[in-house]
Amino acid sequence: MKLPGFILPIFLIFLTTSFLQAQTEFSQENATQILRHLSVDIGPRTMGSPAEWQALNYAAEKFKEYGCDTAYIMKIGRFSHGNTNSGVAVGIKRGITKRIIVIGGHIDSAEPEIPGADDDGSGSAVVIEATHVFGKRQMQSTIVFCCFGGEEQGLIGSKHFVSSFPDIDSVVMMLQIDMANGLGILDMDPNAHKSSSAPKWLVSAAVEEYNNLGYKHLRYSTHFNSLNYSLTDGPGSDHEPFLQKGIPAIAFISDVSKPIHTPRDNFENFDQAGLKRSGDIIVKLVERFDQGVPSRNLETYWLYLLWDIPVFIPVWGLWIFISLVLVLTISAFIAARKRREPVDLPARIRWSGIKMFLFSIIIVTCGWFSPDLVGWIKGNRFPWIGEIGWYYLLAAIAMSIGGWIVLRISLRLKLSQCPYVHFKRAVIILLVILVTLWFANLKLVVEPGIALLFISLAILVRKPILKLIFIALSPWWMIRLIFSEWGDALLNVSTNISIPVIVKLFLNAGVILIFSVYILPFLFAITAVIKDSIPLNLFIVKLRSRTTFIVLTAFFVGLSCYLFSIPRFNSLWYRNVEIAQEYNMSTGVKTISVKGSEYLDGLKIESQGGDSLIGERITSMDIKPETGFDTSWVSVTRQEQKHRFHDTTHSDIELTLRAKSRPYTVSVTYSIAGKEMNAFDTPWQFRTNKSGKNIYWYSFPDSVLTIPVKFSTIGNDSVKENIEVVFDKLAYPIKVEGKMTDVIPRTKYTAKYSYMK
Repeated sequence: MKLPGFILPIFLIFLTTSFLQAQTEFSQENATQILRHLSVDIGPRTMGSPAEWQALNYAAEKFKEYGCDTAYIMKIGRFSHGNTNSGVAVGIKRGITKRIIVIGGHIDSAEPEIPGADDDGSGSAVVIEATHVFGKRQMQSTIVFCCFGGEEQGLIGSKHFVSSFPDIDSVVMMLQIDMANGLGILDMDPNAHKSSSAPKWLVSAAVEEYNNLGYKHLRYSTHFNSLNYSLTDGPGSDHEPFLQKGIPAIAFISDVSKPIHTPRDNFENFDQAGLKRSGDIIVKLVERFDQGVPSRNLETYWLYLLWDIPVFIPVWGLWIFISLVLVLTISAFIAARKRREPVDLPARIRWSGIKMFLFSIIIVTCGWFSPDLVGWIKGNRFPWIGEIGWYYLLAAIAMSIGGWIVLRISLRLKLSQCPYVHFKRAVIILLVILVTLWFANLKLVVEPGIALLFISLAILVRKPILKLIFIALSPWWMIRLIFSEWGDALLNVSTNISIPVIVKLFLNAGVILIFSVYILPFLFAITAVIKDSIPLNLFIVKLRSRTTFIVLTAFFVGLSCYLFSIPRFNSLWYRNVEIAQEYNMSTGVKTISVKGSEYLDGLKIESQGGDSLIGERITSMDIKPETGFDTSWVSVTRQEQKHRFHDTTHSDIELTLRAKSRPYTVSVTYSIAGKEMNAFDTPWQFRTNKSGKNIYWYSFPDSVLTIPVKFSTIGNDSVKENIEVVFDKLAYPIKVEGKMTDVIPRTKYTAKYSYMK
């Protein structure tokens, strides 16, 4: 329909005006400058490092500059398993009431080579700029702004704040920003480990305000969260300690599939538009609940975001759902049993279960190794990084080829023609999975419950097209439980784990076995539906044709060629190469190894022993150190006093470690072979693990550490002391050059000593 010419300009002006009215005073430009200072001028901010303290001081200064009545650093002298000094930058803008709303983000980054622009310099930038917005207003609620240290080491800063902030009982809501990169996916997380979830009013308000702002791609990761929060520990953010304290809290987390926890998490790769989006939603929620919150009670529910509408299912609703599923499953079971073959049928085919398990292994193996085939051709161990969606499709095609192979094999290894035999096995396996997940977390029953629902419907309905639709839908939610919304991020993290070849072989075999069992009930269910419908049976016969194989193979080859054409690395994903140097002060042995997350081919390594260009597909190599390895970086002195009483020896030790510069980490462990050290004491924080009593400093402690230790031994027992001092630089000069390669230098000094009777 053609409109008059003046209508379009008016319509565009109306849309623009509406959008601008929906936005807030939050300045993307200011937040970007803050982020630049944190991630570029200051740089990597590992917990306890001088850089983290510089960032904490900067945040506190900004809080004061932007209008906070009080701004300070809440110091952390030690944490649960370490002695690193960290802190929380706190800014307080006092309102008319003592009711408190907390806005938080963590200011530390993961490693010395990681600038942490996205994770979570961006969150801290949003917190600081939010201070700029509210610092000039008179608010009803008191607003507390927090930049937490030590999040990457286990939510250290937020845990300390919740346990130490004097007015914590007045906090009615907490809003956390953990990454604010771009306008892609934004996860909201109202959950915590070992806790109920944020109340429904907070989740609903977050969704409503987000949509009113005109932004897209808000997500609640139903499958990942159900699995993650069924564990006692796992991925999380600084809103968790607040929820565990009984305070309504929610986190907003931008796309976790980006290269966080890598050196590529830098300012150059950061999309600044996300700062404005996260800032706007925080500002809107604070404005909405400035007058007070509906309640302070947490709740338990199953949540799904359906077309931007939050769907809450209470616990009793899950019980009703499972009850209905079980009723439907029993009905389908009875219906299938009525159509079963006679038990005494002479031509009855046996061993169908074992044959089906073999078929499952064939299908899974085809899918599992399909990315490795492309990677082998490309010379890339992890070709799917940054392109994982395409590799999921490649694996699906490969599994379809595996399915065609199975159809051909089934001409010889025949399966039972009785639908009941296959349906019964599918139900039993899914019920076992359902009950197992039930004990882990009631919310996890939804995925196997939906699988049982669709499988049962496929048996009950008689129309072939409906059978096909229901059986095709049945595995989807179970697949999403494994390949969840955060699956890409978890796979990316796995690429940084170095695994020996023999372990990798066993790991691959284990994964194939697990996935084979996982898809087995669906193979049984598909077979049951096919045997229960003559038209579908005839359709499967046609799928066995060579034409099907040719078509699937053509798709697989075509997609493989496309994936082969994609460059191995790009601006977001580099090859990480770790240079690990070690000097054993007790034996004088020096070792140097070069390890890569990817193959090392194409790297040029320059050292005093000569230059070398690596042309092989190897992931590690050793370098023999020539003269020039500086062994003087660390010195150890001990003062020891012993007191005997009968068969018991009491030892007072003063261990002193001196380093030429501040080390990255320090670890000192005391142990008695095969025994628990009960009489052990030191003024430093320590933890007990399998190695013994461990005293630990993370991220750049002082260059001189004095460690008093007391312990007792009985009889001829001796106490072993194991020292590890790690630096983030090299004692033996090595230069590594390669395209799109990040180098991670580490030098470790070790020493062993025994305190005898």
